[in-house]
Amino acid sequence: MSTCKKCTRIVNNLNKLKKSNPEYLNRPIIPSPKDDAYLCIVGLAPGLTGANRTGRIFDGDYSGDILNQALLASNFNDKNKNNYPYITNAVKCYPPKNKPNITEINNCNIFLKNELDSLKKLKVIIALGFVAHRSVLSAYSLTKNNYKFNHGKIHIICKDLVLIDSYHCSKINVYTKRLTISMLVEILKIAKLYRWVKTLQIY
Repeated sequence: MSTCKKCTRIVNNLNKLKKSNPEYLNRPIIPSPKDDAYLCIVGLAPGLTGANRTGRIFDGDYSGDILNQALLASNFNDKNKNNYPYITNAVKCYPPKNKPNITEINNCNIFLKNELDSLKKLKVIIALGFVAHRSVLSAYSLTKNNYKFNHGKIHIICKDLVLIDSYHCSKINVYTKRLTISMLVEILKIAKLYRWVKTLQIY
């Protein structure tokens, strides 16, 4: 993944950033392996001054601050414990203006699929936003029209895996109160409940 050159627009943008902001990483951001996680949180893409700068998903920018506040409020407070979520993005590189196009989203989907497949104890996926939602469905080769995005909606992916939708913790969503920290905490609390469900009924 670190040498991926599939997306010309993104590659050109990162090359420009390497000149204007050489202190940033300006490359694909890959989370550290965490194969014991039961919960995976999928965001959109690395933020310019967030993961693109720090190399850590949801770290160093406003969205990261909001998500980490919600995680702490939900008692996810130790990244070394096996109950701490695996956190990743649908798109692995910072796209221009943080808006990936459909080709870029599709190009990255194989990487998301590989990540999800590596999580052998995975029970719950939280999709932060519409793009993350559709990317998860693509990773599992599911028909998107059968799984409509809606904040708080719980989708059964298979007999032991659910997808929970949430609005993204972006600055605009929080400022307009489309999403609050308490709303995100509630999503995380629901995710915790599904850790212990062994078999889900598929209709």
